[in-house]
Amino acid sequence: MKEIYGRLCGHLLYAHNVDVDTIARDLRCAKLEVALDGEGPVTFIRVFSLKAVEQEGVVVTGWEAFDQHPDLVLFEGYITGSDEVHLVRKAA
Repeated sequence: MKEIYGRLCGHLLYAHNVDVDTIARDLRCAKLEVALDGEGPVTFIRVFSLKAVEQEGVVVTGWEAFDQHPDLVLFEGYITGSDEVHLVRKAA
């Protein structure tokens, strides 16, 4: 579970109109770093609400926590090695 900052924070602010207070207080992300053939390093991202996982009693230990709880993922996507962010909204 990681705090959201940098390009990922900016993407949520400007592309998805999420306010900075919500990002700072309630949103966190799980990351999975991989190396794709021909693409280089890519970091897969799942953004979730701290309140929602707490209400559901889910313990977030990493990326895999959301395999069993995909409904808790608010945004999902990836960041390229050159810091390009690609996220799609998954839940309200």
